[in-house]
Amino acid sequence: WSGSPDRKPSAWQPPGPQGRRPPPAADPPWPAPAADGSLLADEDLRALVPSALEKAVRIRCHTVPVEPSIILCRVLGRFKMLVDGRDIALSPHLMLDGYWEMWTTTFMLRHAAPGMVAIDVGANLGYFSVLLAHLVGPTGRVIAVEPNPRLAQLAERNLALNGFWHTARVERIAAGATSGQPVQFRFMASDPKNGHVVEAGAGLPPGEAMVEIAVPGMRLDDVVAGPVDLIKIDIEGAEEQAWAGMTRLLDASPAIIVLMEFNAFRCRTPDETLAGMQARFPLRELRLDGAVVPVEAEAILRRREDTLLVLTRRDL
Repeated sequence: WSGSPDRKPSAWQPPGPQGRRPPPAADPPWPAPAADGSLLADEDLRALVPSALEKAVRIRCHTVPVEPSIILCRVLGRFKMLVDGRDIALSPHLMLDGYWEMWTTTFMLRHAAPGMVAIDVGANLGYFSVLLAHLVGPTGRVIAVEPNPRLAQLAERNLALNGFWHTARVERIAAGATSGQPVQFRFMASDPKNGHVVEAGAGLPPGEAMVEIAVPGMRLDDVVAGPVDLIKIDIEGAEEQAWAGMTRLLDASPAIIVLMEFNAFRCRTPDETLAGMQARFPLRELRLDGAVVPVEAEAILRRREDTLLVLTRRDL
């Protein structure tokens, strides 16, 4: 093949009627290549289908060590994030892929809007907190809830690093059914995203380098005054207690969207908890392909894996 050096030969296509070849298919819309230094724009984040967004984000990944155990990386093709280099669970995905849970990411891109009040419960490093702060804009607010002190510190730094220090804050608490009482929080330095609240006096599992600390417990009702538009809850088994501590918040927020990871085998009374949810909202789940579909309580109760519940009265 010979021709213009900046054009590639088109793929061969079989002849059509009268021996003519059909016109080449139009290229799908694609953001500017990362080689020119461009970051992903809002319209790219919202318009690209998940598979295309994943590729566009990956080619914009970049990492720089800034402290002995802290790595600066670019996520979602535009945001800067500090991650813990000792973490072998979440940080590798952000450093090499630039995103986490694309189904949840795209859900937020579709449903978070300027001016909203959002709460990220189980904020970890602040990946979703940063995204939400960007989407709700200067007229919105984001509260990140994270009991792990190391992760809470990094989440605060990540929000400030991206310019959201004035619209977002981090609460170093464990969401629960009561306020004012300390709870025991346990985590591994190598896998802090699976930190969880434990019963006082529970023994440490053998052979694992676990850290256990006392942190303040607080009802979500007491975290923010007034209506809330969107809450993401991912707290590794404490979802039942968090649900019990947000009744007043739900009453004040008729248009709320609650995105909650739920696992019946981590709950004491999962059937009662689901019945309480179903009394307020239709039961729907967010699937890994990004679809929001109805789900029966019986199916959730039988599952060993997590269900990502979407609780809202709104049409999605």
